[in-house]
Amino acid sequence: FLTDWNSMDDARFLSELIQNKIRVRYAMKPFVMDGKTHQRGSLIITRADNKNKKTFLDVLAKTASKHNKILTPTSTGFVEGGKDFGSSYVQMVPDVKVAVLTGEPTSTLQFGEIWHFFEQQLHYPVSIIDGDYMNGVDFTEYDILVLPSGWGYKGFLNESRLKDLKKWVSDGGKLIAMGGSIKSLTGENGFKLKPREAKKDSSVTIQPYDETERDRIKEAITGAIFKTKVDTTHPLAFGYEDTYFSLKLGADAYDYLDSGSVVYLEEGNTGPVSGFAGSEAQKKIAKTLVFGVENHGGGSVIYMVDNPLFRGFWENGKLFFANALFMVN
Repeated sequence: FLTDWNSMDDARFLSELIQNKIRVRYAMKPFVMDGKTHQRGSLIITRADNKNKKTFLDVLAKTASKHNKILTPTSTGFVEGGKDFGSSYVQMVPDVKVAVLTGEPTSTLQFGEIWHFFEQQLHYPVSIIDGDYMNGVDFTEYDILVLPSGWGYKGFLNESRLKDLKKWVSDGGKLIAMGGSIKSLTGENGFKLKPREAKKDSSVTIQPYDETERDRIKEAITGAIFKTKVDTTHPLAFGYEDTYFSLKLGADAYDYLDSGSVVYLEEGNTGPVSGFAGSEAQKKIAKTLVFGVENHGGGSVIYMVDNPLFRGFWENGKLFFANALFMVN
């Protein structure tokens, strides 16, 4: 059975199937079956993968009806165009165990957005780990760790914890770092992502006091929407078109990754389509990363510089987070 992947309705459908122990595959390349083109991320649910599930057809039918999903039956795994279902380009969706950090280093608001996403929107189980007890947690029990944005990570992710975190990723873990948590993962002992530093004029000028506020505003983004470029071939972007409108609430900026820059601002296209962004801030974010994936050993780090879950209403960003959970290996 085949079905598409381009909305949170699809993500909720997949979430329920996984929890009902239905095995699901997804296509990493477009393919043609019975004259119809199916895009990247399309879900493939086969009898063979679920031969030990006696209630397979009943559970699948009820779940599809509940989520208003149209399933297209097919009698073969050989496609008319693209990659056959037995190829390496058709991957199994993992039954992932997810942990989310809370407590001292995180923003309570941003943690709440993530918790709300799992419990009220995706309906997928998640474990909450307080930062005070992080040293006593066996992270080998989890496939994914989410770091909400926050301002206390600099002291929290010390050299020892960062070393342990890198080893966990290298051993196959998937780390989703959001907003302010990203800064603590950079630097000499961190991962490969590099912050973009604003170029400052070394000359010293005397300014009247009432002009200093205007200069500070030039370097600020208090809330603005930017049109970004999307690499639709990457699993993090399955279900998206080649542009995405991203909400920026600050001027934090990071260089492109050597590979894995999925959503990004292009040079010369950094003016907001809505909201305010200072002139110097616009220069700083030119040609910088918005969402990206860095491979590290057997695992990966997913960077979300902007918040795709902002206050639960930024609807077009939510599928990126679902992709981070289920589509990115």
